[in-house]
Formats: sequence, C-alpha cells, structure tokens
Amino acid sequence: MRYLVAFILLFASAWAEDLANVIFLEPVNKIDTHGSEVTEKMPLFRKAADPARYTAWLHNPSAERAFRLYRAANEIVHPGAGTPDYYVALVEGGNHAAVGFRIRNGDAIQDYPRQTYILLDADPSRFETTLLHETGHMAMEMLAGGRQLDGKDIASIPHTTAALTDRTTGFSEGYAIHLETLAAHLNHDQYTRQRYHRGLVLFGEGSFGKTEYFHHSADLASFSQNVARYLDVRDNNFSFESAYQQPDYLRVHMEKARDFSTVRDANQLLQSEGFYASFFFLFVVRGEETPAEPVIAAREERVLHAMRGMFSRSSPDLSRPWLLDLVVEYAKQFPDEKAAIVDALNDLSHGVFVDSAAPKLWKEHYLATLRLDQAKMNIPGINAARKKWREQVLANPDVLYSRVGPEIPCAVPGTKVRLEAFGEDSLVRFDLNTVQPGILRLIPGITEPEISAWLDQRSQKPFRSADDFRSRGFLRPPTLAALQF
Repeated sequence: MRYLVAFILLFASAWAEDLANVIFLEPVNKIDTHGSEVTEKMPLFRKAADPARYTAWLHNPSAERAFRLYRAANEIVHPGAGTPDYYVALVEGGNHAAVGFRIRNGDAIQDYPRQTYILLDADPSRFETTLLHETGHMAMEMLAGGRQLDGKDIASIPHTTAALTDRTTGFSEGYAIHLETLAAHLNHDQYTRQRYHRGLVLFGEGSFGKTEYFHHSADLASFSQNVARYLDVRDNNFSFESAYQQPDYLRVHMEKARDFSTVRDANQLLQSEGFYASFFFLFVVRGEETPAEPVIAAREERVLHAMRGMFSRSSPDLSRPWLLDLVVEYAKQFPDEKAAIVDALNDLSHGVFVDSAAPKLWKEHYLATLRLDQAKMNIPGINAARKKWREQVLANPDVLYSRVGPEIPCAVPGTKVRLEAFGEDSLVRFDLNTVQPGILRLIPGITEPEISAWLDQRSQKPFRSADDFRSRGFLRPPTLAALQF
C-alpha cells in the first residue's frame, strides 16, 4: 500500500512532464512491410528533415498513454536515466515494433543494436491507434534486454486476436492488445468512443467500415479484429472454445463466436493472445468500480517489474509458459497481491491450470444455468473448488505447470490455407497439443473416433513429443501418414 500511495503521488506530479523524447527517422532504403512482421535486420535510417510536421500527432490520449508506459519501462531498465529517447521510423505501411537499427549522419553511421523502435506509417490516425499497441511491444522488448520476441511458426496464418498461434506471440500480442482495451475502456475522445462504443450508427448509404449492414464483417477485414480487442477481450470470451467446429481453418481460428460451455485447456490458453489480453486488462482494472488512472498506472508498473524479473530468470525458450512465469514472479515480488493475481488467473481460466476436473465442473454449471436448473448450478461446490485452487497455488506455485505440455508443430502437406490479401497459400499447420476439432477434420481420411481419441488422449496427459504422439496408437496408419512432423 505504501508503494502504491508513493507511486500515485509521483505519477500525479510527473503527469505533465515530458515523458519521452520522440525522434523521427526516415528510411534511407525501401523497407518491405508487406509481411506479417518486418524481418529486415538493422535497417538504415536518417533523422527526419522536418520533425515538427509530425509532433502535433503525438497529442492524443492513446499516444500519451503509450509514452507513460514507455517511460515506466525505461525507468525499470535504466533507473534514474530521465526522459528516454523514443524512436519512430516513418515507413510507408509500417505497423511494427522492432529492435536494432542504424542512423546515418552525413558520412557517419551509428549502430543501435539493442534499441527498440516503432515503424509507423506517416498517417495521423496511426498515432491514435497503432502507436499504443506497438509501444507495448517496445516496452516488453526493452524489459527482455533488447531481445526481439518472435514466436514459433506453428499456425498457418499470422497472429490475430481470436486465433491460437504460439506462446510467445500470444504473450507479446496479448500484452500489447490489452493497452488498446484500456484505451477503449478509459479514453473519452470522440474517435475512441465512436470506434468502440457504437457512438456512430448508420443505415443506408455509407462506407464499408461504418454502415450497419457490414457490422459483422468489417472487423474481420482489419484481420487484427480491432473491435474484438475491446468487447470480446473485456468479456474474457477467448477463454472459451471456438463455436465453429467444422473443417474450415479460417472460420475455426478467426471467427469470434464462442462455445461458452467449453473452456479452453491450459495449453490452448497459453497460445491465445485474446486470453492474455483479457488477463492483463482485467487484472489492472479489477475492483468494484473503475480505478483512477494513477491506480491503473501503478498496477501496470508492477506488471512491468514482474515482467523484467521474469525475463531475467527465464531461458530464451520461445515455448515458455510466459503467463505462468509472470504470475509466479509477480507473487514473489509483490506478496501483498499474491492472492489477487492467483485468483485472477484461476477465475479467468476457470481453473484449468490446476484441476483436471475444472472443464467438466464449468460445463455442468453452464448448461444447468442455460436450463435455469438452479438445483444443479452447483454454486457452493464451485466456490469450494475455487477456494481449493487458490490454496493449492499459494502453497506450491509449481502446480500451475502440472497440465502444461510442449508445443509440437505439425503440418498437413496436402491441405492449404489461403488469405487472398497476402497472395500465397500456406500449409495447414498446428500444434498437436492445442489443435481444435475443426482443424483436425481437415486431415484427409481422419475419422470421428480418431478425433475423439486424439482429444481424449491429450486431455489425460499432454503429448511430450512427436514420438509420444505416434506411440499412443490411436491413429490408423493412413491417417498418420497424412501428417508431417
């Protein structure tokens, strides 16, 4: 509590200070931004000739929120360093955060190999939207010691809010998304209110992104699903299984409709950026009323401290269960909030990290509620289970890892996924421990009993390797031959 009060006083006194020294850069050579991420290493820039042209774009609620976060992360990594440099590379099509670049000044070139920066299109709207999200990546990469947090190539599509991808992508993107959710929840500017709170409702003639006819498709067209980043993240919808379970890779992954009777298991949650975003957002806004901004900022800073400690202690393995590592580290650094963060994880995951019976417990409760069968809603039993989950984790945090298996990539060479805007086909790829039934139905010749056996086997014990998967013998040889490990 003393820490919180001290930070609030400091936060209030520094609110109007210069939070970051923004340095605008321009590329010397063309940078390809057409992929899901920028892959060029150490690109060459020069300082913008007319930075004053862009400074007016920095004065909006989301940009100010971004700079407060960036300064807090910098202070953790470089205590007492003062106002940090914040580099914006003005690149056409840019919407990425990255680490490492070079600056040309006359004939001299200076390297910044561990400096985080953002590549951003020179469009004022990007400074109200993309800048905040990408600053989340910059802060995280700074806390990771200037390390780019690139995920594994497990999914057939680039990351998107509703999809399952991989643990590092899910963690990094989920953290960045929760900042957008915060802005949508707390900002009062007209742009944010219209975008997320349906302040603009139009029938008849109008643009694709605004007319009500296109309401359910317009968010998909952004691919990242910006509106879902508020409403569905706020409601923790991505802790539940996809509603669509037929053989269609894109619908299973990208549609945000949920089967609310079926909670995702531990391994699936660790690959869901939507779930990560819900965890971070709901943890910092917890309480009976919306906390004041200084309180939220203090909570965010504690998360940053825990993240710094987590990265310092963890191996660079991209398959780390990052969220569990963060919860354990947070509980160590801030024992006064140990029970609070454990309760947040258990409630939002519905206990699947701790208890093998948790999915059944929830399903029976949900379906009883659907029938208005109060006698079978089992609220006392569920509350007893929740209390037990808390006690188990507080007594031994390692219990959180008991149901976590490795990420095991697999592909189906004969089946393709195509996103027309990206212009190429991808093989159907997935993780053996998290693949959803609709994706399994894309495997040539697979039967429903084989699908049921696959899901049942991993629910009992996650697969440890491709050899373990093969050795369990629940797939016929022709089905197994359709898979590539």
